[in-house]
Amino acid sequence: MITAFLLVVYLGNAKISASTYFYDIDRCKYFAERINRQPRIPPRREKYIAVCEIKQVNPGKTKVYM
Repeated sequence: MITAFLLVVYLGNAKISASTYFYDIDRCKYFAERINRQPRIPPRREKYIAVCEIKQVNPGKTKVYM
């Protein structure tokens, strides 16, 4: 098991993605910040929100990006 950072993406209050793991918190935060800068979704006015969560994963079973 290793420590990795999971990129979790929400649209409004609904979790829409939680499957991308990174070895480095800075890389995860880079993508989270880019997603957070996305414009609102018309006509619903919901906004994408991305966060990084720390997780323990098995690198033999889970793809972890550099």
